[in-house]
Amino acid sequence: MVPPAKSSDEPAGSPAPAADIVHPFRKPRLEAAIGWLAACGFLFLAMVTVVVGVQSRERALNGAQERAQAAVRVLAEHAARLFDAADLLVEYAAQETAGRPWDEIARSRALWDKLNGQRARLPFLDAIWLNDGAGLLRLTTLAFPAPFSDASDRDVFLFHSRATGAGDALDQPHIGPRIIGRVTNKATFLLSRRLSEPDGRFRGMASVTIDPSYLSGFYKELDVPHRPVTILARSGDLDVLVREPDTAADPAPLSVLTRRAIQAQPEGGAARDDTAIVAHRRVDSWPVHVVVRLDTAPVLASWHRLIAPYAGLGAAAALALAALSVFGFRQAGAARQVQRELERRVVERTASLQRTIGERDAALAQKDLLMREVNHRIKNSLQVVSSLLALQGQAVDDPRLSDHLLEAGRRVQAIADIHRLLYRVDDVHFIPFHDYLTELCRELERSARSEGGDWRLELAVEPAEVPTDHAVPLGLLANELVMNAIKHAYRPLATPVSAEAGDGDGNGNDRPGGSGRDGANVISVGLRPDGDALHLIVGDRGVGLPPDFDWRRSRSLGMRLIHTLSKQLGATLTVENTSPGVRFTIRLPHRPVQSGSIS
Repeated sequence: MVPPAKSSDEPAGSPAPAADIVHPFRKPRLEAAIGWLAACGFLFLAMVTVVVGVQSRERALNGAQERAQAAVRVLAEHAARLFDAADLLVEYAAQETAGRPWDEIARSRALWDKLNGQRARLPFLDAIWLNDGAGLLRLTTLAFPAPFSDASDRDVFLFHSRATGAGDALDQPHIGPRIIGRVTNKATFLLSRRLSEPDGRFRGMASVTIDPSYLSGFYKELDVPHRPVTILARSGDLDVLVREPDTAADPAPLSVLTRRAIQAQPEGGAARDDTAIVAHRRVDSWPVHVVVRLDTAPVLASWHRLIAPYAGLGAAAALALAALSVFGFRQAGAARQVQRELERRVVERTASLQRTIGERDAALAQKDLLMREVNHRIKNSLQVVSSLLALQGQAVDDPRLSDHLLEAGRRVQAIADIHRLLYRVDDVHFIPFHDYLTELCRELERSARSEGGDWRLELAVEPAEVPTDHAVPLGLLANELVMNAIKHAYRPLATPVSAEAGDGDGNGNDRPGGSGRDGANVISVGLRPDGDALHLIVGDRGVGLPPDFDWRRSRSLGMRLIHTLSKQLGATLTVENTSPGVRFTIRLPHRPVQSGSIS
């Protein structure tokens, strides 16, 4: 059908009918979409900032708590060794006085000298005290004869005097509360044991006073960040024995948080609140606890400094997002995709960087702490062994056996000194051997002078770093050579003795002779790096060696040790007469440590 023709009288410009109008498609505004995306981006950054901040804050607090727990383990081990050594001395005093009348004990200068000599080996002890059954002081290494003092009203004396059976732990040591000594007039606390008659009746008390300032000094040297408060407290009543830092004569009591933590976990644990972090540990079988308390304020201050760069990075990311949003208002959808990809990469890179840095720092800190703890424990154990050998050497009646035990103790102490340096230095792969050699020689010089004689050690020691695995054998070599010179270089004139059949530890110097030509017993010790070699030289001005002496075939323990240790180090040993005297030279292959090569 043909449509009807339009009427000629219709105006030419009239609008088309409504059904025939086509509306154009309206797309959403790109600016609005980008605005919403920008808002979502800012919200995402805020959430990431909050989550990362909360998590990093928790990691900072957890890290501080772990360091406090590690420090508590070290302190508990140290305190255990200290109390063990003190208890050995108390037992020794009890054995020496067993069965002897109190009047005889009070008058015995020989007993006083013997106990005072043992007490001098333990610097953390002030004195040994022996009280009779009435509490009167009969003997103390602080003075001879003992001043008047009555301990019958002291808690520690009452504890032993009132003990009546096995339930009261008659044979167990006791650690008393912190007191002000009536004789010394200073703060101290006692480690004591009950003295009993053969029939079990109370005879008195043997005790030692432990110096709190020695423990405070050790706690002060402990490398723990954020300046912690270190406490030694008794179990049960939680009486504070030592607090560092604390200048008051009567230390402040434990906080409520600390008391609750110890009561909840008697053997050890940790707790924290909004103001403090507390780590504690019981000292082996001893009724005392070591506590390390950290305020959270400095920990959070360190966390603020640590997270500040990341906050700046977040701010930079926010600014970048704003700039991209402004730019995106003028660009197409492709620009928006680029923006989103960039934001995603920034967030991922930031999170990855945080994880990497945290894991690396934690691993390094744990490794360093473990190495120091291992060397510290080895040093403490070797010192205990050395002290036990020395005590045993003084207890035996055979002079030759006593000399052997004392010599073995010196060798063990030489190894302990190496490990003492290892937990002090920053790099455990190298050790400053010049510091060790100087300290060793001064200790041997003091020991030799205490035994009589005009001894003088002349040191010419240059700085030298040696690898850790060389330090122990080289230290033993130095100890053997110096002790050899002290024992044999200036022997008085005597009947000639064969170099192969000397005394129990002769090193070939057992020939007749006298003192040095200058009238003094001089021993020279030198340490000199020379290119790719390190020279250790020990010489004297004494009697020298017999012409037919062959040190390689000597049967003495000292020369066999020197020969074996030299071979172990790949070193060359040269022995020569210097008229007067003899000189031993150890030439050790040595590569100097380059500056900056030690991490």
